[in-house]
Amino acid sequence: MIFALVLVITPGLVFAQSPQITLLTDKQSYVTGDTITISGKISSLGASNSAVLQVFNPFNVLVQIGTIKLAPDGTFSKTIKAEGESWTNDGSYQIKVLYVSTPILATAVANVNLKASSSQPTSSPQPTIQPTTQPSTQNPQTPDDQTSIQEQIQQRIALANKLKEQIEQTATTQIPFWVKDTARKWHDGAVDNAAFGKDIQYLISSGLVKVGGQVTPNDAFDQIPSWQKKVADWWSQGLVSDYDYVNSIQYLLDKKIIK
Repeated sequence: MIFALVLVITPGLVFAQSPQITLLTDKQSYVTGDTITISGKISSLGASNSAVLQVFNPFNVLVQIGTIKLAPDGTFSKTIKAEGESWTNDGSYQIKVLYVSTPILATAVANVNLKASSSQPTSSPQPTIQPTTQPSTQNPQTPDDQTSIQEQIQQRIALANKLKEQIEQTATTQIPFWVKDTARKWHDGAVDNAAFGKDIQYLISSGLVKVGGQVTPNDAFDQIPSWQKKVADWWSQGLVSDYDYVNSIQYLLDKKIIK
């Protein structure tokens, strides 16, 4: 059974044939550890034979990014493993597929629900001292039920605070024009990874991205995946927001893809 068919078309320029992206997931709800299978088709391809895959958690934080290989007829299929620190929050995760091949721009979004793994109930209850009076059947709520409700309330409060923080970050994310210019040149091959790495250094020093360890001026960040060039190119054209671009760099650092 196929679920979560969502179609969004966002043409950036006027062109003869507007592409359509069909995006499907094998289920609508998952638990931590599940494999999410996505598939679909782009109705008309340009010169590019790949699309970008992005996954955002319930706080609108980018937790996964990569490329999807497209077949000559525009079909695609990819699996995502819902495991690790990025998949520890209950709620709705957004899966986005972005296809750009100038002047074509199209995106599709599918939302899936995730239930994070929780402690499993014990098969045999721990021995307790039972009261001499008979238990009441009118109030079946147990301490475990009360704890579960309290946890849900805390999760809602944490979610609201995180969303507020993300909105504030989105409003204040400002990147100098020369950083975007370097990104464009890096994509075009006019500058090398070392020059692009200096811009990553700037994003760190300005506080736009965070790193866990100590970063020195000698860190070149030369192990940058090639698909990041597509993101840099789209950002330089205004097809990707400043916030999403910063999130893509943050993702590379958090996952230690670049270091």
